[in-house]
Amino acid sequence: MTDAHASPSVGPAEALVKAGRIGGLDLARAVAFIGMAAAHIGDDGARGTGDGWTWLWVSHGLPSALFAVLAGVSMGIMDARAPSVLHTRVRVVVRAGILIAAGAILTALETPVYVILANLGLMMLLALVALRSRTVWLWAGAAATLVGGALLLPVVQDWATASGADSWPVLDRIWWHHYPALAWAGYLLLGLAISRLDLRAGASRVMLVAGGASVAGAGTMLGLAYGATPPWPTAMFGWAPAWASLTPHSNSALEMVVTAGAACAVLGAALWLSDLSGRWLQPLRDLGAMAFTAYVAHVLVIAIAGNDIVHEPSNVALVSLVVSFTVLAWGYRRWRPQGPLEELMSRASTSAADAVVARGGTRARSA
Repeated sequence: MTDAHASPSVGPAEALVKAGRIGGLDLARAVAFIGMAAAHIGDDGARGTGDGWTWLWVSHGLPSALFAVLAGVSMGIMDARAPSVLHTRVRVVVRAGILIAAGAILTALETPVYVILANLGLMMLLALVALRSRTVWLWAGAAATLVGGALLLPVVQDWATASGADSWPVLDRIWWHHYPALAWAGYLLLGLAISRLDLRAGASRVMLVAGGASVAGAGTMLGLAYGATPPWPTAMFGWAPAWASLTPHSNSALEMVVTAGAACAVLGAALWLSDLSGRWLQPLRDLGAMAFTAYVAHVLVIAIAGNDIVHEPSNVALVSLVVSFTVLAWGYRRWRPQGPLEELMSRASTSAADAVVARGGTRARSA
């Protein structure tokens, strides 16, 4: 049996295997975090005073999808740099467990925020099945999961309600009404497929930006043609079939495809912008490198400040949070290479993986 990394159709590009942190990925993570923070406490005019920044409609749906795609990219790069597939699988399982635990703790705070972390942990466990799949199957699997999972979701939700499974701890996140892993695992498969590209090559970035924008644009036009309400502020209301909804977080098949395409375009643009900007965007890259810590911290801020910060949003609060978090992240990474939660996750997952692999090697020698 050959090593999966030996084939470019199975393993990530060799340039990424040997490279250090990719600044463009950190920049994309910062965009995802800022977008989710804006969705929670930013004033887009629909809440609060009614005179907010209407362009913040882009913060609904896309940032969380981008966050999930980036998790898949990270899994792929982690596997490329691991000594064995077993090592990667153990690391992913431990990381998923930490995310599930963190998600449960933050959810227990009962803020108005739908916390994505536990769902993301389940998505990672589901995506492990395809970790070493051939690249073409990852692209196909991502499309099939995003579309098929979205179409199947209402049936599964009806079954869960009828059987009482909708109250199962942790597993209910597979069919939950926000970030259902059944369909959202497709974003991670998409990220795994993207990790097979040479993200330092211009051709890969062109493909991500042009291909992603084309898919997002075509999907949006198709939805509008079927009468869907646009995701941006409008006085129009449509009566599109459920699969063609463009409403953020509707988990319709078309909304999933549109956000997946948009996430690819944003990722490709972030890779380009990071290289072109040099040191100017380093504080944002530092924020992205600490996205897990920043996400947990911003939910804690909401819990401390009270629910009014969400129900009566203020862009002053949003800008203050983003600027302060960016400055803190920049300062912290001058002192430590990883954020506190990122370091905890890295140490715990690597130690567990090293122990499991070493135990397996000892058993093999004794046999």
